[in-house]
Parts: sequence; C-alpha cells; structure tokens
Amino acid sequence: MPLNTLLAAGRHLFFCFVRLAVFFTPVSVAAEEAVTFSHAIALHGKPSLDATMAHYNYVNPDAPKGGTLRQAQIGNFDTFNPYTSQGRIPYGLLYTHDTLLNRNWDEPLTKYGVTTKTIERPKDNSWVAFHINPDARFHDNHPITAADVVFSFKALTEQGSLFWRQFYQDIEKVEATSSHRVLFTFKHPRNKELPLLLGQLPVMASHWWQGRDFAATTLDIPVGSGPYRIKRFEPGRFIEYERVSDYWARNHPVNVGRFNFATMRFDIYQDVNVILEAINSGQLDLRFESDPRYWGSGYRQSALDEGQLIKGSWTNQNPQTQSLILNSRKKWLSDIQIREAITVLLDIDWVLEKLLDNTVVRAYSLFAGTEMAAPPLITKAEEALLDSHRKQIPERVFNKTWPPANQLSKRERLKYALNLFNQAGLKLRNGVLETPSGKPVEFELLLGDHSLERLMQSQVRRFAEAGIKLRLRTVESARYLKHIRELDFDLIIHTFRHTPSPGSEQRSFWGSENRETPGTLNFAGVSDPVIDGLLERIPEAGSREELVTLLLALDRLLLWQFKAIPLSYAPNWQAVYSNRIVSPQKVPRFIVDRSTWWAAPSQHQEQKLQEQKLPQKTAQ
Repeated sequence: MPLNTLLAAGRHLFFCFVRLAVFFTPVSVAAEEAVTFSHAIALHGKPSLDATMAHYNYVNPDAPKGGTLRQAQIGNFDTFNPYTSQGRIPYGLLYTHDTLLNRNWDEPLTKYGVTTKTIERPKDNSWVAFHINPDARFHDNHPITAADVVFSFKALTEQGSLFWRQFYQDIEKVEATSSHRVLFTFKHPRNKELPLLLGQLPVMASHWWQGRDFAATTLDIPVGSGPYRIKRFEPGRFIEYERVSDYWARNHPVNVGRFNFATMRFDIYQDVNVILEAINSGQLDLRFESDPRYWGSGYRQSALDEGQLIKGSWTNQNPQTQSLILNSRKKWLSDIQIREAITVLLDIDWVLEKLLDNTVVRAYSLFAGTEMAAPPLITKAEEALLDSHRKQIPERVFNKTWPPANQLSKRERLKYALNLFNQAGLKLRNGVLETPSGKPVEFELLLGDHSLERLMQSQVRRFAEAGIKLRLRTVESARYLKHIRELDFDLIIHTFRHTPSPGSEQRSFWGSENRETPGTLNFAGVSDPVIDGLLERIPEAGSREELVTLLLALDRLLLWQFKAIPLSYAPNWQAVYSNRIVSPQKVPRFIVDRSTWWAAPSQHQEQKLQEQKLPQKTAQ
C-alpha cells in the first residue's frame, strides 16, 4: 500500500478515535457523577455527621469500660435464632450481631457504616452496593465477606420469618461482585427507603450455619459479629453476655462511648412484683417503668432517699401507641358496625384517670404524640391525596371527626353502641346481647402481661353494661406468642414499634398481602386497596412533608375501620436504676440508648479489689 494511502488511513482512524472519544467521554463523566460513595445515608436530606466524625453527639467518649449491668426478662427463652418465627429469644441477643449499617438515634432516619466502609449508590436509586470493611471480623476471627452478606440475605428471605420476606420484597437480586462488595439490585427505583432497610440486615457467619437448619430453634451459640457474645446461660434462670475484648470495631467512631459494660446479665422472672423486690434489694440495676402505680410507690423510698436507687425521666420524642386490636377475621368482629360499637363503648379515660393517675396520655391516633397523628378532621393535604379514591372511602372520613361520639356522655355512648349492635343484628334481651340465633355475645381479650388485668377489669364491667361478656385470659409469654402467630385471638393489646420515619414496615402491619398467613404482623386483618396503595407510596416519599401527609392519610383510614383502636401513649421515658450504673447527661432524641451507659466508679473499685484478692486465694 502506498505511503500516502497509509497516511490517509491513519488520519482517518485517528479522527475516528477522536470522534469516539468525544462521543463517549460525556457519558462516562455523567455515569461517574450519577454514582455517589458515602460513609452514611439519610432518608431525607443529608447525614448530620460527616466522615470525620469522632463519635455520636449523645455519648460520653471517655466512659470507662468494665462492670456489670443486671436486668430482668419476663418469661423464658428457648432459641438463639432471632430471625425466624419459631421460639422466643433472650433479651440482649441482638447485641451479638452487627448489621450492615448502624442507626444514629439523634436523627429521624440516618444510618452510618461500620461493617460497611463505603456505601455506593446511583442517583436513580436502582441499586445499592455495600463495600465491606476489610478489617471486619466474626468472633472466631473469620473475615466478614460479601459472601456472608449474600448468605444472610437469602437465609432471611427464604427461611426467616414472614417479616423479612415482606421487608425485602422489592429486592430483585443480590450478588457478591468481589470478596468485599455486595450488590443489591432493586425491582424498581421508587422505594427511597430500600438502601436504609438493607442497612438493617444482620450479618451472619455462613461458615457456622453450614449444615444447620436456619428455620429451627437452637440453643447452640452462633458465631456472632457484634460487640457482645454469649458467655453463659441457663434457660429459666439467666443469660450473660461478655463484651468482646478484641472486637474489631470497638474504636470505630460509631462505637466510641458505647457498649461499656464488661458483662450484661438478664435474669428470668415470671412476675413483675418479684422484679420490683429484686431491684429494691440491689439484685438488679435497671428497669424501664410504664406502670404509674409502680412508678409512684413500687420502689423503696429509703433506697431512693439514700441514692441507692435513682429515678430518671426523659421526654419521649418517639412515643409508641398502645392499641386494642380487633381480629376482624372473626365472624362478629368482621362487621364494622360491631367494631365501631366496641370503640365507642370503651371507657379508657376512666382507666387513665383513676388507675394511671394521668401519667399516660389518651391516644386518638396510631401515631399519637407525633407529627404523623391524624387530627380529628381531615386536612386539605390528606383530602387532595385521597380525593381520587372517594368512591372507595366512606364519606364520613372526609367530613366527620374521629373518634365518633367522643363528645357524648358515658350513658349516651352506651345508647350509641347498642344502636349499632342492633343494626348489626344483635339484640339485647334481659340484659344479654344475643346473636340472631339466640347465642350470647362473648369476646376474649388475650393478655400476655398480668399487670394489664387490673387495667382492663373496668372494661369487663363496661362491656357487661351492653350485655356482652368480656373474658380476660392471661397466658405466659411463649403461649401468647403462639396464639398471636397463629392468629388465634379475638382481642389483644399491642404496641406497634414505629420509628421516627415510618416506612416499609407499615406494609407488614396493615398490608393485605399475607393477611391470612400465620406469622403475619397484620394482626387486625386489615385488607383495603386504598390502604395498600398508600403503603406502596410511603417508602417512595421524596420529602418529609410528603411522608407525613401519606402517614396522616394512612392513620385516618385505619382509624375509621375500627380494627386497631388507639388507647394511650407515654409522653416520657421513665426508668429506675441503681447507683452502680451511670446515664449520660444527654440522651438521643428518639430513644434511651442503654448502650451508652456505664458502670459507676464503685463498681470499678470493687472489681480492682477482687482482682487483687484473686491471686492470693489462688496461691493458697
């Protein structure tokens, strides 16, 4: 080929490469800009702490390590696997496993990496990748790898409880793209919360679980990855955890000032009164108290006066609403008129005033005490949101105040309820409310806590005024869980654990999917297409304002179905603790974090004395 032909061909190839470079460069830059790498993620806005953070703002970074924290557990445990629907776990077990991300309880919903060193995300929210910290280790010194994360995800979603399958239902695929990078691909990009939900994934040791049944109960001690591990236990008596001295992340900024006790012990009790005696006599160190009767007079005054016991109270900025759950799967409770009549009939104000000294607040919302609580009348934002579904929603939702008949006297509410019972086909004859076949109407309130019997006895009398026999049945914790999981109850009292930014977990509580599946958290049996639509949109909210409006609408629709009736909430966290332990001066906004407490100097002095005496005894 002639030289000039070669030169011409060369110039042609050169300009072709130039044009290709010009064509592809902007795409590469755009792709690079579309992916972010961060140390933390927030649902809305940005994390309040940057990558140079020294520790959380609510800890004492100089908190001394050592000592023992002694607490109580009501009811026994029979498994060390907290991720299935079988058995009951001991308190404190979740401290033995780290998750992909760790929550800062001073922010509504922000999570920081520890096991995860870097979070990689595209702007279109189509996937997320977690880069595992190369220093991360299990307690047996095996490295934590992306393969362990993949195993954990598959074990939870294929063999774990129904909650996990629902929680991660928007995940299309999980794969380990390298030994320390795990990639989660989403079914769609709308769920803004999904990267944070994956941050809750506990990382389990795949090598330990090989050959074991993940779905079964077990008292074999799993290999963990968290700041504590099980030291010793005796079912029916106690369990002790020891702080892992060589825990690889003990000096990580997220953990500075936390996990300070050398030992955490939980003793098993069956009766609250015995627990009170134990803390009064110095055998326990900490109890969070929700019963004003015990708060006011259950603790020894001399111990309080002398400083052996201390009362602490902190504003609860994330209150949880205690609610009466009506199992709408049951024949008579499937009738909305009967459920409304029960709601109107309840006399909760008397309980709060006469039995609880108004130390808890009457709740009129499933999110009571928060900005997500629906006001009595619908807001303009809610109405705009629900307007297209008017044909599917009762008109009174848009123009009546909730709860109905709230301004009526106790006697007038009884008449209101009896009228509703009558419309539903139930007749009051000789003081007994009867079904059309002449059978007396009876309901059972299943309880898992003896202290609730005293509070609900007044409702037994109140129901009797309407001719209804309300039976109270209290069973021990394992049997209570069995009844709940099998949906074998009429009425229960339950507290849904909402976070400051409710999200995908609401599908588990109220979604029609898996409504009839044993182990569902949809205890009330809610099944409504409009509610399902809201539940799908909640994780997709693009702002805090949009999220709040969605939750207000959800709350209102649930209230008007009369399947979950809010009763009360506590405006303050209240705890009684011994002078053997110390609480930080500051608590986070949304929880009282016990991991930030530490042993008092007296405990450390006792420990030093014991260590000094131990060699002498050994020598003898």
